[in-house]
Amino acid sequence: MAPPTTTPSDLDVSSREIHRVVLELAESLDDEQLRWRPEGYATSIGFHLWHLGREADFLRSALVERVEQLGPDFGPPTELWAREGLAERWGFPPEAATTVGTGLTDDVAASLPIPPKPELLGYIRRSYADLEAFVTLVDERYPSAEELDPAFATRVSRIRLNVLNFLTHDCRHLGMMEVLKGLQTGFGSATETRA
Repeated sequence: MAPPTTTPSDLDVSSREIHRVVLELAESLDDEQLRWRPEGYATSIGFHLWHLGREADFLRSALVERVEQLGPDFGPPTELWAREGLAERWGFPPEAATTVGTGLTDDVAASLPIPPKPELLGYIRRSYADLEAFVTLVDERYPSAEELDPAFATRVSRIRLNVLNFLTHDCRHLGMMEVLKGLQTGFGSATETRA
């Protein structure tokens, strides 16, 4: 008998779609465009991309660390950021080495050594892939709250809500990146035509 199959949840499909759009925007730009920022503005598209990678990385690892029922199949409770030593490799200052990008002063945010495009996109792709695999596994293992202990069912609901909150956060940053792209190229999502 074949194992039961599950269809991707709306959350799984939405996260993959939002991540795809973020990565497509990033792929359409060169290193100079990723680092550019308007005068007096602290963050570039590269900063936003780094921040989104850090947020996805943090979310997955924090959920694994805090929800002991998930187990090792959901990935390690440490972030790629730490496991790969990216803060040191990229030369991030101490005040930004452990943050996900929130709470930084404008001066620190503006001076972060955003790495070259291939390294930056490699990190965000790995962070997104880990989070997407996590969401897929939550859907596969816990498709229905009815079969779970009520306390754990509540935790699974909170996991999904946390992922949804982070997706809305990604969308806000996507909008900011589209504005920065539009300022540079004259074309943003509202003016581009899709085939």
